[in-house]
Amino acid sequence: MCTQLYSFQYSFMKNIKKILNIPNILTLSRILVLPIFILGFYLKTQLGLLISLIIFVLCCITDYLDGYIAREYNQMTEFGKILDPLADKILISISILAILGFNMASNLILIPASITICRELIITSLRASGNNFKTSYIAKCKTATQMISIAIILLSNLVSSNEGIILGEILLWISSVIAIISCVKYFKTFFINK
Repeated sequence: MCTQLYSFQYSFMKNIKKILNIPNILTLSRILVLPIFILGFYLKTQLGLLISLIIFVLCCITDYLDGYIAREYNQMTEFGKILDPLADKILISISILAILGFNMASNLILIPASITICRELIITSLRASGNNFKTSYIAKCKTATQMISIAIILLSNLVSSNEGIILGEILLWISSVIAIISCVKYFKTFFINK
């Protein structure tokens, strides 16, 4: 009995150490800071918005860093392959909903926001069905464009720049077009592999 318990503990700790490497910790941090990110909006002050903007930018940086470290130091895990794109989708979706909910852009962005969130749900469902798609270059462009557009909208609200908000909205529209293109590519891959 003791030998089995020790064996289980050893195996459990070995797997935890493998899962909780630096890239996965960075990815998890993107999800764990989201309540503070949202709290910044509820403060309805310049400081609150600044906190949200800083957290969003840091999350974008960790998105780059976790992938770089995982590839460079051969720390890729199955857990990370699932968690990283999921963390990105959660971050982008919550950010867009916050921008809409706190009226930080025009109501017209409801269209690209809906396209973006629907696309994220569709791709997550395809991945959940056992299709571990490798993130395509166009999907990376989509994520980068979304992150830049959201950062611009947040910054523009902080400094009261209507022109910046419009630029952010235009980039969000562009990212939604890229999202549709990448979704079609994923669907092709999904049906070819069936």
